[in-house]
Amino acid sequence: MKISVNLVIGLFVGLLIVINGNLISSNIASAVLIHDNPVSSNIVYGEGLSLESLFRNNYYMDNSETKLFVDDRNSSAEKEKNYDKYVVLMFDRGYKNIITTAKPILDKYGFKASIFIACDYIESAKGMNWDEVRQLYLDGYDIQSHGSEHKRLTDVQSYDEIASIVSGGKECLEEHGFSPTVFQAPYNKGGDDPVIVDTISKYFDLAFTGHSELMFLNCDGWENFGYDEKNYYGTTNCNPYFSDGSVTPTNKFGIKEWSHDREHSRINEKFKEEPHSPEVSQLLFDKFVQVVNDQSLFNKQGAINAIPIIGYHEIKTDDSVSTSPELFELEIEYLYENGFQVLTMDDLGYDEYQERFQIKNINA
Repeated sequence: MKISVNLVIGLFVGLLIVINGNLISSNIASAVLIHDNPVSSNIVYGEGLSLESLFRNNYYMDNSETKLFVDDRNSSAEKEKNYDKYVVLMFDRGYKNIITTAKPILDKYGFKASIFIACDYIESAKGMNWDEVRQLYLDGYDIQSHGSEHKRLTDVQSYDEIASIVSGGKECLEEHGFSPTVFQAPYNKGGDDPVIVDTISKYFDLAFTGHSELMFLNCDGWENFGYDEKNYYGTTNCNPYFSDGSVTPTNKFGIKEWSHDREHSRINEKFKEEPHSPEVSQLLFDKFVQVVNDQSLFNKQGAINAIPIIGYHEIKTDDSVSTSPELFELEIEYLYENGFQVLTMDDLGYDEYQERFQIKNINA
């Protein structure tokens, strides 16, 4: 029996109407966020896909205020991992929505993160409780220290108090059964103060005290790759000190992260949009894609020289610099769809002889 062309077209249109009525309530995990006038329509997403190409290839676009392009190719297939692309995901302070909102999204894609606990946040109104922190650990998340209290070390007048915040952060975690080896200085400040660096070195193997879009494993971003002069000038390895005793800008106690919240704040100030508008979310997503892909300029033929370390705080929409759950899932799905290896800080080792970081079980 022959089916008329008109009947086929009618069935197809009817199917689109059904899809149109139900798409927005579906899982946002299979979507890429966009608005009416893309800020960066030439940004590449995945294997040669740009926002424009998604449209030209007729991936679905709804006509509501927030537009979603759906690409469910390979949605049920195991993604091929890319051994030249790595990302470390981290959260600091210990907010409740790390376990209630971020964890289900990460678990969905099989990813883990490092959680830097500020002990004064645990059991607080906005924080997790210790049982929840322990559950994260049992589920394969990495638990590290953010201090006994979230106080900027450079604002503390007494070095004894600085030592108390640093050592107390380790002690409180140890009392609850954890063994932190990495310290994140509150607000990532203090890395240029030799006394603060010395204090951290007494209790931890590694530490975060700064920001950059990429962390170079040999701390040689500027000298050997011409990258980020401010944060890498003069360093060719990860020794914390120059020959004159001054602190190097990037070292094993001066690891650099890219802060999602700081980028969100910059975009808010520049564009004066509603903090979680489609326009702001698009700009954040574009920046995220750029940051995680820039390592490809430096990681060649299996040599891993740089990786992005992405720092988040809260996953919610009632704060001007937090990350919305929808945007967070888009970013995590992007990593999954494009084969990124998602690591925790526990996956990074440090070679004391060569004075450089290395990814465990990878010869790079």
